[in-house]
Amino acid sequence: MKNKILIVFSYLLFGNAFAQMPANMPAARVHVKEVGGNPIKYTSKLAQVVELNFTFGNSHLLGKQVITAHLTKIAKMYAAGGKDAFTIKRFTGPNEGSGVAPVQFTLADLLSGEVIVTNNISSFNELPSRDPAEAAAFERAVNIDGRGVLGFHGTGDGGGGWSFYTNKLHPVQYNGHKNRVPAPVYKNPALEKHITLDSVLEKGTTAATVPNGLDLGGNEILTAGIKTRQMKNEWYQFGRNLPEDPTYKSLTQALLKYDPRALGTDLPATYRYKGGNVFAFILKIGAGQAAYLPPGHEDDELTLPGTTFDGGTGDYDRFVGQTLFYLAGYKTEVCGGAVNCDGLPIVTANDLLTGTYYKASTAILDPYKLAFVSNFNKKYTATVSDIRGKTVAVKNGFGRGTFEFDQSNLKAGIYFLSVKIGNAPAKVQRYALATSSH
Repeated sequence: MKNKILIVFSYLLFGNAFAQMPANMPAARVHVKEVGGNPIKYTSKLAQVVELNFTFGNSHLLGKQVITAHLTKIAKMYAAGGKDAFTIKRFTGPNEGSGVAPVQFTLADLLSGEVIVTNNISSFNELPSRDPAEAAAFERAVNIDGRGVLGFHGTGDGGGGWSFYTNKLHPVQYNGHKNRVPAPVYKNPALEKHITLDSVLEKGTTAATVPNGLDLGGNEILTAGIKTRQMKNEWYQFGRNLPEDPTYKSLTQALLKYDPRALGTDLPATYRYKGGNVFAFILKIGAGQAAYLPPGHEDDELTLPGTTFDGGTGDYDRFVGQTLFYLAGYKTEVCGGAVNCDGLPIVTANDLLTGTYYKASTAILDPYKLAFVSNFNKKYTATVSDIRGKTVAVKNGFGRGTFEFDQSNLKAGIYFLSVKIGNAPAKVQRYALATSSH
């Protein structure tokens, strides 16, 4: 016969599970990252969007109207506390921006928002010759003052005289386009969990085998079972493949790609790239960054059901909204105390969703023995107390790991294990210890 002490799990005083954030608080708007062993809350700075809506080339009136209307819709879609997610300061040329004429804006105007939307500004590269002060203000706002830019469709055409445009803002070496026809678009598998792509291209898709990068020998990799959507577009002919270009590769996030093999003569072989062509991307530019979204000729490329970016699923509004939050940049706060991070999605250093959510108490308490796990490089304090509140064991330390108390000398009875990690509230669990004979 030998007596031993058994631990019988009783209950948790603090739960582990937190529900996913509501739709108007996507990860691109607010999330948690671990930085230097500390959980940091990232909150988008987005408060105002500056929309530039004019043209020096093609009118694109039908596309412009949809983009303008949906900016207003998205601000309300992500409203919180009765307040729109952002305001919009608009600089619109004649005939809803489709008339060939500049508008007047200053550096102060551009800096009044966190993101500048360029709504189908065809031949935008001509701005320096038409208004050098405005071109200088735009360049300063992005390159030096760190403003984000979200460009649509016609903003990506043109080339030539504006070095900032051709070498930093949109360095794709545009060379025209052919017919507007459908082709399959898909998430770049390497970035499918990017916070701007959350819940995008998840519905209304068809599984297909698509180009997915290159192997070490430079051969195209084909991957099966990738979700694709047929989207109508003009399939701009880009002479530079940013994700593979030595100068721009490290600056480019190729969010969405398309399969150029599907286009035949509608995309000359010169502009078909092994591993898939970039469709939507984010490019680092000095202190700022710019995203480019090709659809926008008219609404048969944008939000109508059928062969559009949206596909009748709401993807257009989600992607644009999440991209705006992302381009605005983030303010940061250390989680704990007055900074509540409970239930926020946890994101990697590369802005990829982990599928997990932050819990204020990072300790994981074992339900069957006096032990706990710490997942953070932080100070921990753990105490075991009896039913009368007397402390019977203590552990102090720093770092990740599994930590267990020796319970062999404890008498039968009720005990509480309390674990505090960093500045988070302590987690407490109740145990019943009993004896048994064998």
